[in-house]
Amino acid sequence: MARLNTLFFLAVVALAVVALVDCLLTERSRLQSFPRAAWAVLILLCPVLGPVAWFRAGRGAPAAGIAPAPAGPDDDPEFLRRLSESLRDR
Repeated sequence: MARLNTLFFLAVVALAVVALVDCLLTERSRLQSFPRAAWAVLILLCPVLGPVAWFRAGRGAPAAGIAPAPAGPDDDPEFLRRLSESLRDR
């Protein structure tokens, strides 16, 4: 029984740590319902319900109209256009 309690305790701590780190690293534009400090306090004071609330309601979808940055030059349409123009000019 002690092992099960220890495992449960470690799972709760891990969930709270992951939620707190995610809260602190989330862009300000994606925060919902409360400011970042309020979410951090909620996550720390309610180590089970706080992280669950954060993952369900705290962070929204990325802001509309903001495209993710290209992963590499071959994913960037502007780079590919300039490259093809420079090859045509040769």
